[in-house]
Amino acid sequence: MNERLNQLGQAARRLNEGSDQLNTLISAIDRALARLMIGMDYVHPRPLQEMMSVGRDGKQVIELGFLGYLRIQSEYHLCIKTVKIVESRVAAASERPGTVTPLLSAPRTLRHAAVDLLPELIKVLSNQVGDLVAQMERRCETAKSMLEQLEGLEAHIAASRETLVKDNPR
Repeated sequence: MNERLNQLGQAARRLNEGSDQLNTLISAIDRALARLMIGMDYVHPRPLQEMMSVGRDGKQVIELGFLGYLRIQSEYHLCIKTVKIVESRVAAASERPGTVTPLLSAPRTLRHAAVDLLPELIKVLSNQVGDLVAQMERRCETAKSMLEQLEGLEAHIAASRETLVKDNPR
């Protein structure tokens, strides 16, 4: 029995040390993303966790936990978005918007599982930013072209007025 307790103690120590190290890395990743000031929402489509229970009314309640990058108060952070779906004839109407918990405040199992999806999250954010940059550059070119056309029209009108004044002195 003592050997089992020793093994458990050693395993718990390694788990806690590894978890602390992983938390430090997650925190550093979260801060690095914040410094990039991406400012874009993303929730990974595949749930990290799915729990089923039965509510007081006897209907099934499904709780899904998703990895996300969302605004929490005034800043964007890695997070877990939890959505509860209550079984009923109008299931879609009973979906709630969900709760958002910073990843570092989520239960250990969710934090650990979330790390496996971080590369996909980063890839999607990168693609979204790239798409947005391309759209912005296209829009800047459109706006620049419109401005040039308006300035040309303005110059043409001003020249026409000058000609009218010269040809028709009072």
